[in-house]
Amino acid sequence: MSSPSPGTPGKPSGASLWQKMPASGRAFIYFWGGCTALAGVVALTLQIMGPPYAEVSGDDIDVGTTSPAAIAALASKTDIPAPMGDLLTSDLGPGGFALPKVGPHGLLPRQVYAAPVVPVPAGNAQVALLIDGIGQSDDELSNQAIDNLPGPVSLAISPYASDPSSLMDRARAHNHETLLSLPMQDHPANGKAAGEEALPNTLQAALPERKNIENLNETLSHLAGYAGVTNAFSGQNGGEYPHSPAFKPILSAVHQRGLFYLNATPATTSDGPGLVGTADVAINTDADIITIDIQLLKLQQLARKNGRAIGVIGPLRPVALSCLKAWIPHLANVGITLVPVSMLVAPLPAPPPAPAKPAAPPTPTAATGAMHVNVHNATPNTQNGPTSLGLPQ
Repeated sequence: MSSPSPGTPGKPSGASLWQKMPASGRAFIYFWGGCTALAGVVALTLQIMGPPYAEVSGDDIDVGTTSPAAIAALASKTDIPAPMGDLLTSDLGPGGFALPKVGPHGLLPRQVYAAPVVPVPAGNAQVALLIDGIGQSDDELSNQAIDNLPGPVSLAISPYASDPSSLMDRARAHNHETLLSLPMQDHPANGKAAGEEALPNTLQAALPERKNIENLNETLSHLAGYAGVTNAFSGQNGGEYPHSPAFKPILSAVHQRGLFYLNATPATTSDGPGLVGTADVAINTDADIITIDIQLLKLQQLARKNGRAIGVIGPLRPVALSCLKAWIPHLANVGITLVPVSMLVAPLPAPPPAPAKPAAPPTPTAATGAMHVNVHNATPNTQNGPTSLGLPQ
Protein backbone atom coordinates (compact mmCIF):
# COMPACT_ATOMS: atom_id res chain seq x y z
CA MET A 1 0.00 0.00 0.00
CA SER A 2 1.41 3.38 -1.01
CA SER A 3 2.05 5.96 1.67
CA PRO A 4 0.10 9.29 1.57
CA SER A 5 1.91 12.17 -0.03
CA PRO A 6 3.17 14.77 2.41
CA GLY A 7 1.18 17.98 2.78
CA THR A 8 0.35 20.83 5.12
CA PRO A 9 -1.03 19.49 8.39
CA GLY A 10 -4.78 19.77 8.40
CA LYS A 11 -4.92 20.45 4.62
CA PRO A 12 -5.62 17.77 2.02
CA SER A 13 -2.70 17.07 -0.31
CA GLY A 14 -4.72 18.15 -3.37
CA ALA A 15 -5.62 21.60 -1.96
CA SER A 16 -4.84 24.76 -3.99
CA LEU A 17 -2.07 27.21 -3.08
CA TRP A 18 -4.69 29.67 -1.72
CA GLN A 19 -6.10 26.94 0.55
CA LYS A 20 -2.65 25.96 1.71
CA MET A 21 -1.80 29.57 2.60
CA PRO A 22 -2.10 30.42 6.33
CA ALA A 23 -4.91 32.76 7.42
CA SER A 24 -2.49 35.62 8.09
CA GLY A 25 -1.19 35.46 4.50
CA ARG A 26 -4.70 35.57 3.06
CA ALA A 27 -5.53 38.56 5.27
CA PHE A 28 -2.39 40.37 4.03
CA ILE A 29 -3.44 39.88 0.38
CA TYR A 30 -7.00 41.00 1.11
CA PHE A 31 -5.71 44.20 2.73
CA TRP A 32 -3.33 45.31 -0.03
CA GLY A 33 -5.71 44.21 -2.75
CA GLY A 34 -8.35 46.51 -1.26
CA CYS A 35 -5.89 49.40 -1.05
CA THR A 36 -4.94 48.95 -4.70
CA ALA A 37 -8.57 48.93 -5.78
CA LEU A 38 -9.29 52.06 -3.74
CA ALA A 39 -6.30 53.86 -5.26
CA GLY A 40 -7.58 52.97 -8.72
CA VAL A 41 -11.00 54.43 -7.94
CA VAL A 42 -9.44 57.66 -6.62
CA ALA A 43 -7.19 57.98 -9.68
CA LEU A 44 -10.15 57.50 -12.01
CA THR A 45 -12.16 60.12 -10.12
CA LEU A 46 -9.33 62.67 -10.33
CA GLN A 47 -8.93 61.96 -14.03
CA ILE A 48 -12.61 62.74 -14.59
CA MET A 49 -12.53 65.87 -12.44
CA GLY A 50 -9.40 67.25 -14.12
CA PRO A 51 -6.44 69.08 -12.56
CA PRO A 52 -7.10 71.49 -9.69
CA TYR A 53 -5.78 74.43 -11.72
CA ALA A 54 -7.42 73.56 -15.01
CA GLU A 55 -7.46 76.56 -17.29
CA VAL A 56 -10.55 78.61 -17.91
CA SER A 57 -10.75 81.12 -20.66
CA GLY A 58 -12.63 84.12 -21.91
CA ASP A 59 -15.17 85.71 -19.64
CA ASP A 60 -14.81 82.98 -16.98
CA ILE A 61 -11.87 84.88 -15.47
CA ASP A 62 -12.62 87.96 -13.42
CA VAL A 63 -9.46 89.99 -13.94
CA GLY A 64 -8.70 92.95 -11.74
CA THR A 65 -10.44 92.13 -8.45
CA THR A 66 -7.38 91.77 -6.26
CA SER A 67 -8.27 91.74 -2.57
CA PRO A 68 -7.41 94.82 -0.45
CA ALA A 69 -5.04 92.75 1.71
CA ALA A 70 -3.16 91.59 -1.38
CA ILE A 71 -2.95 95.16 -2.72
CA ALA A 72 -1.45 96.33 0.57
CA ALA A 73 1.15 93.55 0.42
CA LEU A 74 2.07 94.33 -3.18
CA ALA A 75 2.42 98.04 -2.52
CA SER A 76 4.90 97.44 0.30
CA LYS A 77 7.04 94.71 -1.27
CA THR A 78 10.76 95.35 -1.59
CA ASP A 79 11.74 92.73 -4.17
CA ILE A 80 10.33 90.55 -6.93
CA PRO A 81 9.34 86.98 -6.00
CA ALA A 82 10.32 83.90 -7.98
CA PRO A 83 7.59 82.31 -10.12
CA MET A 84 4.68 81.25 -7.90
CA GLY A 85 2.81 78.01 -8.47
CA ASP A 86 -0.53 79.70 -7.84
CA LEU A 87 0.11 81.99 -10.82
CA LEU A 88 0.99 79.18 -13.23
CA THR A 89 -1.08 76.55 -14.98
CA SER A 90 -0.65 72.96 -13.83
CA ASP A 91 0.88 71.69 -17.07
CA LEU A 92 4.11 72.70 -18.74
CA GLY A 93 3.77 74.46 -22.06
CA PRO A 94 5.61 73.45 -25.24
CA GLY A 95 8.41 75.89 -24.41
CA GLY A 96 9.22 74.14 -21.13
CA PHE A 97 7.49 76.45 -18.62
CA ALA A 98 3.90 76.63 -17.37
CA LEU A 99 1.75 79.46 -18.68
CA PRO A 100 0.81 82.45 -16.48
CA LYS A 101 -2.69 82.71 -15.04
CA VAL A 102 -4.74 84.68 -12.52
CA GLY A 103 -4.18 83.39 -9.00
CA PRO A 104 -6.05 83.31 -5.66
CA HIS A 105 -7.17 86.55 -4.02
CA GLY A 106 -7.37 87.96 -7.56
CA LEU A 107 -3.56 88.14 -7.71
CA LEU A 108 -2.27 88.99 -11.18
CA PRO A 109 1.17 88.21 -12.61
CA ARG A 110 1.49 91.84 -13.72
CA GLN A 111 1.17 92.90 -10.07
CA VAL A 112 3.22 90.19 -8.35
CA TYR A 113 6.16 90.28 -10.79
CA ALA A 114 6.24 94.06 -11.17
CA ALA A 115 9.22 95.90 -9.73
CA PRO A 116 8.73 97.47 -6.29
CA VAL A 117 6.89 100.78 -6.33
CA VAL A 118 9.28 103.76 -6.51
CA PRO A 119 8.44 106.79 -4.32
CA VAL A 120 8.05 109.90 -6.50
CA PRO A 121 8.76 113.27 -4.86
CA ALA A 122 6.00 115.86 -5.21
CA GLY A 123 6.36 117.78 -8.44
CA ASN A 124 8.68 115.27 -10.11
CA ALA A 125 7.97 113.91 -13.57
CA GLN A 126 8.25 110.15 -14.19
CA VAL A 127 10.23 108.30 -16.86
CA ALA A 128 10.00 104.56 -17.53
CA LEU A 129 12.57 102.81 -19.67
CA LEU A 130 12.41 99.40 -21.34
CA ILE A 131 15.65 97.80 -22.59
CA ASP A 132 14.89 95.61 -25.61
CA GLY A 133 17.04 92.66 -26.70
CA ILE A 134 18.06 91.12 -23.36
CA GLY A 135 19.19 87.55 -24.03
CA GLN A 136 18.87 87.99 -27.77
CA SER A 137 22.52 87.53 -28.74
CA ASP A 138 25.34 88.61 -26.40
CA ASP A 139 24.87 86.97 -22.98
CA GLU A 140 27.74 88.93 -21.44
CA LEU A 141 26.27 92.26 -22.56
CA SER A 142 22.86 91.23 -21.19
CA ASN A 143 24.46 90.41 -17.84
CA GLN A 144 26.22 93.80 -17.80
CA ALA A 145 22.92 95.60 -18.43
CA ILE A 146 21.20 93.66 -15.64
CA ASP A 147 24.03 94.20 -13.16
CA ASN A 148 24.85 97.85 -13.89
CA LEU A 149 21.49 99.52 -14.56
CA PRO A 150 19.25 100.53 -11.62
CA GLY A 151 16.34 98.31 -10.60
CA PRO A 152 13.54 100.52 -11.99
CA VAL A 153 14.81 99.91 -15.54
CA SER A 154 12.51 97.29 -17.09
CA LEU A 155 13.86 94.54 -19.35
CA ALA A 156 12.37 92.96 -22.48
CA ILE A 157 13.71 89.41 -22.65
CA SER A 158 13.81 87.27 -25.77
CA PRO A 159 11.92 83.96 -25.55
CA TYR A 160 14.88 82.41 -27.36
CA ALA A 161 17.47 83.30 -24.73
CA SER A 162 20.08 80.56 -24.34
CA ASP A 163 19.64 80.28 -20.55
CA PRO A 164 16.28 81.87 -19.66
CA SER A 165 16.11 80.64 -16.06
CA SER A 166 19.51 82.10 -15.18
CA LEU A 167 18.62 85.35 -16.93
CA MET A 168 15.34 85.71 -15.04
CA ASP A 169 16.98 84.87 -11.71
CA ARG A 170 19.64 87.51 -12.32
CA ALA A 171 17.06 90.13 -13.26
CA ARG A 172 15.01 89.42 -10.12
CA ALA A 173 18.12 89.67 -7.95
CA HIS A 174 18.58 93.24 -9.19
CA ASN A 175 14.84 94.09 -8.93
CA HIS A 176 14.34 94.46 -12.70
CA GLU A 177 10.82 93.60 -13.77
CA THR A 178 10.73 91.66 -17.03
CA LEU A 179 8.53 91.69 -20.11
CA LEU A 180 8.54 88.92 -22.68
CA SER A 181 9.28 90.03 -26.25
CA LEU A 182 6.75 88.64 -28.74
CA PRO A 183 8.10 87.94 -32.23
CA MET A 184 5.59 89.30 -34.74
CA GLN A 185 5.48 90.40 -38.36
CA ASP A 186 3.05 92.25 -40.57
CA HIS A 187 3.94 89.93 -43.46
CA PRO A 188 6.23 86.90 -43.54
CA ALA A 189 9.03 88.78 -45.34
CA ASN A 190 8.63 92.07 -43.48
CA GLY A 191 11.84 93.06 -41.73
CA LYS A 192 13.68 89.97 -42.94
CA ALA A 193 16.45 89.57 -45.45
CA ALA A 194 15.58 87.84 -48.71
CA GLY A 195 15.26 84.08 -48.23
CA GLU A 196 15.44 84.30 -44.42
CA GLU A 197 12.68 82.46 -42.59
CA ALA A 198 10.67 83.93 -39.76
CA LEU A 199 11.46 82.95 -36.19
CA PRO A 200 9.52 79.97 -34.85
CA ASN A 201 6.03 80.79 -33.56
CA THR A 202 6.04 84.30 -34.99
CA LEU A 203 2.69 86.08 -34.74
CA GLN A 204 1.58 87.16 -38.21
CA ALA A 205 -1.38 89.05 -39.61
CA ALA A 206 -1.78 86.45 -42.37
CA LEU A 207 -2.18 83.53 -39.96
CA PRO A 208 -5.57 82.29 -38.68
CA GLU A 209 -6.51 83.48 -35.19
CA ARG A 210 -6.25 79.97 -33.75
CA LYS A 211 -2.71 79.54 -35.07
CA ASN A 212 -1.63 82.91 -33.67
CA ILE A 213 -2.99 81.96 -30.24
CA GLU A 214 -1.06 78.68 -30.43
CA ASN A 215 2.08 80.64 -31.32
CA LEU A 216 1.43 83.02 -28.45
CA ASN A 217 1.11 80.18 -25.93
CA GLU A 218 4.29 78.60 -27.29
CA THR A 219 6.17 81.87 -26.78
CA LEU A 220 4.70 82.51 -23.31
CA SER A 221 5.92 79.09 -22.17
CA HIS A 222 9.59 79.88 -22.82
CA LEU A 223 9.88 81.89 -19.57
CA ALA A 224 8.11 82.31 -16.24
CA GLY A 225 7.83 85.21 -13.81
CA TYR A 226 7.32 88.13 -16.21
CA ALA A 227 4.86 90.98 -15.66
CA GLY A 228 3.91 91.72 -19.25
CA VAL A 229 4.66 91.33 -22.94
CA THR A 230 5.69 93.72 -25.70
CA ASN A 231 6.07 93.91 -29.46
CA ALA A 232 9.62 95.21 -28.99
CA PHE A 233 11.77 92.37 -30.33
CA SER A 234 15.43 93.22 -30.88
CA GLY A 235 14.66 96.47 -32.65
CA GLN A 236 11.61 95.16 -34.57
CA ASN A 237 8.00 96.06 -33.71
CA GLY A 238 5.81 93.88 -35.94
CA GLY A 239 4.85 96.54 -38.50
CA GLU A 240 1.14 97.31 -38.76
CA TYR A 241 -0.06 93.98 -37.37
CA PRO A 242 -0.02 94.91 -33.62
CA HIS A 243 -2.18 97.96 -34.45
CA SER A 244 -4.74 96.10 -36.58
CA PRO A 245 -8.06 94.45 -35.62
CA ALA A 246 -6.39 91.06 -36.18
CA PHE A 247 -4.26 91.67 -33.08
CA LYS A 248 -7.22 92.10 -30.74
CA PRO A 249 -7.47 88.35 -29.87
CA ILE A 250 -3.82 88.43 -28.81
CA LEU A 251 -4.46 91.36 -26.47
CA SER A 252 -7.50 89.57 -25.07
CA ALA A 253 -5.48 86.43 -24.36
CA VAL A 254 -2.71 88.47 -22.72
CA HIS A 255 -5.29 90.24 -20.52
CA GLN A 256 -6.94 86.99 -19.44
CA ARG A 257 -3.57 85.74 -18.23
CA GLY A 258 -3.18 88.76 -15.96
CA LEU A 259 -0.40 90.41 -17.97
CA PHE A 260 -0.03 93.93 -19.36
CA TYR A 261 1.06 94.88 -22.88
CA LEU A 262 3.49 97.60 -23.92
CA ASN A 263 3.16 98.86 -27.48
CA ALA A 264 6.69 99.85 -28.48
CA THR A 265 5.63 101.89 -31.51
CA PRO A 266 5.10 105.60 -30.67
CA ALA A 267 2.12 107.50 -32.13
CA THR A 268 0.12 104.29 -32.68
CA THR A 269 -2.66 102.54 -30.79
CA SER A 270 -3.40 98.91 -30.03
CA ASP A 271 -7.14 98.30 -29.74
CA GLY A 272 -7.99 95.61 -27.26
CA PRO A 273 -8.99 94.79 -23.68
CA GLY A 274 -6.67 94.98 -20.73
CA LEU A 275 -3.92 97.35 -19.67
CA VAL A 276 -2.08 98.60 -22.75
CA GLY A 277 0.64 101.25 -22.70
CA THR A 278 2.39 102.92 -25.62
CA ALA A 279 5.97 104.13 -25.80
CA ASP A 280 6.50 107.86 -26.30
CA VAL A 281 9.99 107.44 -27.77
CA ALA A 282 11.60 104.46 -29.49
CA ILE A 283 15.39 104.70 -29.61
CA ASN A 284 17.21 102.65 -32.24
CA THR A 285 20.61 101.77 -30.85
CA ASP A 286 22.04 100.95 -34.26
CA ALA A 287 22.40 104.72 -34.67
CA ASP A 288 25.45 106.70 -33.57
CA ILE A 289 25.96 107.91 -30.01
CA ILE A 290 24.89 111.49 -30.81
CA THR A 291 21.54 110.32 -32.21
CA ILE A 292 20.95 108.14 -29.16
CA ASP A 293 21.70 111.05 -26.82
CA ILE A 294 19.28 113.28 -28.77
CA GLN A 295 16.51 110.71 -28.41
CA LEU A 296 17.14 110.35 -24.68
CA LEU A 297 16.91 114.13 -24.36
CA LYS A 298 13.60 114.04 -26.24
CA LEU A 299 12.30 111.44 -23.79
CA GLN A 300 13.39 113.63 -20.90
CA GLN A 301 11.65 116.70 -22.37
CA LEU A 302 8.40 114.80 -22.97
CA ALA A 303 8.40 113.65 -19.35
CA ARG A 304 8.85 117.24 -18.15
CA LYS A 305 6.09 118.43 -20.47
CA ASN A 306 3.50 115.71 -19.81
CA GLY A 307 4.49 114.58 -16.33
CA ARG A 308 5.40 111.11 -17.57
CA ALA A 309 6.95 109.33 -20.54
CA ILE A 310 7.91 105.81 -21.61
CA GLY A 311 10.98 105.04 -23.69
CA VAL A 312 11.98 101.83 -25.44
CA ILE A 313 15.62 101.42 -26.40
CA GLY A 314 16.99 98.54 -28.43
CA PRO A 315 18.38 96.29 -29.60
CA LEU A 316 20.88 96.03 -26.77
CA ARG A 317 24.25 97.42 -27.87
CA PRO A 318 27.40 98.46 -25.94
CA VAL A 319 26.93 102.08 -27.08
CA ALA A 320 23.38 102.12 -25.67
CA LEU A 321 24.56 100.79 -22.32
CA SER A 322 27.22 103.50 -22.12
CA CYS A 323 24.69 106.24 -22.95
CA LEU A 324 22.24 105.02 -20.31
CA LYS A 325 24.88 104.78 -17.58
CA ALA A 326 25.68 108.46 -18.17
CA TRP A 327 22.08 109.68 -18.66
CA ILE A 328 20.17 107.96 -15.82
CA PRO A 329 22.05 109.60 -12.89
CA HIS A 330 21.32 113.00 -14.46
CA LEU A 331 17.52 112.57 -14.18
CA ALA A 332 17.31 113.33 -10.47
CA ASN A 333 19.03 116.68 -11.06
CA VAL A 334 16.27 117.82 -13.44
CA GLY A 335 13.29 116.73 -11.33
CA ILE A 336 12.60 113.38 -13.01
CA THR A 337 12.15 110.05 -11.22
CA LEU A 338 12.98 106.79 -12.98
CA VAL A 339 10.14 104.30 -12.44
CA PRO A 340 9.35 100.79 -13.74
CA VAL A 341 7.16 100.50 -16.84
CA SER A 342 4.47 98.81 -14.72
CA MET A 343 3.99 101.97 -12.63
CA LEU A 344 2.87 103.87 -15.73
CA VAL A 345 1.05 101.09 -17.60
CA ALA A 346 -0.37 98.88 -14.84
CA PRO A 347 -0.38 100.81 -11.55
CA LEU A 348 -1.78 99.11 -8.48
CA PRO A 349 -5.35 100.12 -7.67
CA ALA A 350 -5.73 102.51 -4.76
CA PRO A 351 -6.56 100.66 -1.53
CA PRO A 352 -10.04 101.32 -0.17
CA PRO A 353 -10.22 103.96 2.54
CA ALA A 354 -10.08 102.65 6.06
CA PRO A 355 -13.49 102.57 7.75
CA ALA A 356 -14.04 105.42 10.20
CA LYS A 357 -13.84 104.40 13.82
CA PRO A 358 -17.10 104.88 15.69
CA ALA A 359 -17.04 107.64 18.26
CA ALA A 360 -16.44 106.36 21.77
CA PRO A 361 -19.44 106.81 24.11
CA PRO A 362 -18.95 109.35 26.89
CA THR A 363 -17.42 107.89 30.01
CA PRO A 364 -19.82 108.04 32.96
CA THR A 365 -18.51 109.98 35.90
CA ALA A 366 -18.42 108.86 39.48
CA ALA A 367 -20.98 111.52 40.32
CA THR A 368 -23.64 109.60 38.43
CA GLY A 369 -22.97 106.47 40.41
CA ALA A 370 -21.89 104.53 37.29
CA MET A 371 -19.37 101.73 37.37
CA HIS A 372 -16.11 102.33 35.43
CA VAL A 373 -15.21 99.50 33.03
CA ASN A 374 -12.05 99.35 30.89
CA VAL A 375 -12.83 98.16 27.34
CA HIS A 376 -9.98 96.88 25.17
CA ASN A 377 -10.27 96.57 21.37
CA ALA A 378 -9.73 93.11 19.99
CA THR A 379 -6.49 92.49 18.15
CA PRO A 380 -7.08 92.92 14.37
CA ASN A 381 -7.15 89.75 12.35
CA THR A 382 -4.05 89.65 10.13
CA GLN A 383 -4.64 86.21 8.72
CA ASN A 384 -5.21 87.59 5.22
CA GLY A 385 -2.41 90.13 5.42
CA PRO A 386 0.80 90.26 3.39
CA THR A 387 2.47 87.30 5.08
CA SER A 388 -0.35 84.91 4.15
CA LEU A 389 0.02 85.89 0.49
CA GLY A 390 3.61 84.72 0.38
CA LEU A 391 4.82 88.10 -0.88
CA PRO A 392 8.07 89.68 0.28
CA GLN A 393 7.77 92.34 2.92
